[in-house]
Amino acid sequence: MHKSFYASQSVYSEPGRYRETLMRGGVEPQSIARWISSFMQHPRGAKSEERGFKPEQAADLELRSVAEILAVAVKRNLLDGVSAQHKVGGVCRDFAILAVSRFRERGTPARLRVGFADYLAPGHWEDHWLCEWHDGTRWKRLDVEFAAIGGVSFDTLDVPRERFLTATEAWFRIKDEPEIASRFGVSSLGLSGEWFVAGSLLREMAALRKLELKPWDYWGPSKDLSPVSPELSHQARTTFDQLASRLRTVSVDGEDEPEALADWPLPEEVISFPQGEAVAVVLRSL
Repeated sequence: MHKSFYASQSVYSEPGRYRETLMRGGVEPQSIARWISSFMQHPRGAKSEERGFKPEQAADLELRSVAEILAVAVKRNLLDGVSAQHKVGGVCRDFAILAVSRFRERGTPARLRVGFADYLAPGHWEDHWLCEWHDGTRWKRLDVEFAAIGGVSFDTLDVPRERFLTATEAWFRIKDEPEIASRFGVSSLGLSGEWFVAGSLLREMAALRKLELKPWDYWGPSKDLSPVSPELSHQARTTFDQLASRLRTVSVDGEDEPEALADWPLPEEVISFPQGEAVAVVLRSL
């Protein structure tokens, strides 16, 4: 079955004038991952520990679209051999959306998956986003960063389901075991708990509808979430339970936008925290 919804570009995965640049990334998942990692740098990755993460790279974290990311890479001559310029700063979402864009550009269904990985920090389920693509038979989850550098004991081109939990799976895991909620989040920043997973639920819903947001975007029922006041109100918990239940049962294997999510409102504006301070961001029109 041709999964046309996920095989076409979204407003943020669209490469625009950089379509030919994107096609230089190769065809195979491993090649795509290595190409992306050749010009992208994570603020908490090994390269940043060695070389530091410069202010201009921190500013790159506000780039939302594939076209914007590639524009910076081209401007810094990062795609033509060795460059003295700093790599483009980006987090897992940015690595993943570049891969998603590359798959979609050749008509292969692909999407972002929002969730938590157990292989980034010992004893923690760390906030992490993967590229999920369909090989004609089934969906596979590609960890773009680790596919390029290795360092884990499993196939990073097909991440095992037990090593990566979607936000929905994480929500129900901590409902069954509330005492483990503090293990879900971003341990290096001291951000964790049920409130963090709640925000991820909304971002997961948006990603499945091809609105690929940033890991620090909040709107609607998530605007009141905070590590300072981590307890969810009864109303908020009810809302997130309802969303999680929909996400748990949604069919994402068809050709169209997941029907069970179609009436859940998508934001036109988000409150974003790219540098730790709240910024209002008006999103591109769908």
